[in-house]
Amino acid sequence: MDNVAARTPPGPRFALAVQMKNGPHDPDPFFEELLLGLEQALDQHDASVLLRRFGSAAEELAAYRDWASSGMLNAVIIADIAENDERVLRCRELGLPVVVLGGPHIEGVSLVEVDNSGAMLMAVEHLAGLGHQRLGRVSGPAQLHHTQARTRAFGEALARFGVAGTSLEGSYSPGSGAQRIRELLGADPRPSAIIFDDTLMAVGGLAAARELGLRIPQDLSILAWDDSPDARLAEPPISVVSLDVFELGQRLAQVLLRTHAGDLQTVVHVPTARIVVRGSTAAPPAKA
Repeated sequence: MDNVAARTPPGPRFALAVQMKNGPHDPDPFFEELLLGLEQALDQHDASVLLRRFGSAAEELAAYRDWASSGMLNAVIIADIAENDERVLRCRELGLPVVVLGGPHIEGVSLVEVDNSGAMLMAVEHLAGLGHQRLGRVSGPAQLHHTQARTRAFGEALARFGVAGTSLEGSYSPGSGAQRIRELLGADPRPSAIIFDDTLMAVGGLAAARELGLRIPQDLSILAWDDSPDARLAEPPISVVSLDVFELGQRLAQVLLRTHAGDLQTVVHVPTARIVVRGSTAAPPAKA
């Protein structure tokens, strides 16, 4: 378990609950940037936010009970929602206000949704526009709502742009990115471009592809989800589906404050993603 917090102003106190993906000492670039946006917006209202990392679902559920009984928090943000997610139900039972980040809509809680479907359509369109006819994808865990939205959109985008594609499930770790890219590249015919649902998986996949003797992007294009220092510092720098995560944190703070005041909010599709082209994507090789 790990805690990250800014200074504690005298106003409302909130928490962002996150399941650790890659170990207690491996920060998630998405949530680090989200926290910065949250902190800046909340600081203007003398409010504070704690980023609380959990090693298990049981540990997280126990924390909600402690927070509710102690009265130390005014509301919580729950991310990476899965099907039949017990966390939201537990918070409602405890009377702890909730803001869900990333959907789906759940009765009685506030929601900040992100347009994962539109962003995936944009990703496939970008690669198809470069001339790629066979795509691979390494997704996040299949039970997560945003993974399911991206998976549906991936299939729809393949049909729309007349390209073939295969999706394999990863775990948001560099190791899973490396393992899955080897599986995708072992197919015949193999994809000429691969989309990763996370930059850490993309970094692992890029390293594995180079170990296999492939040049990026001459032999294989790589496109990752969400920008981060890992993507910018990779060699070559990784092209990304970029969401303004800092802005998302600021919008999330607004919804959090309104929810604390008793006004349930539903905010959909904010902000809009864009493709940032760097050195990891190009037209496919002539024989691809």
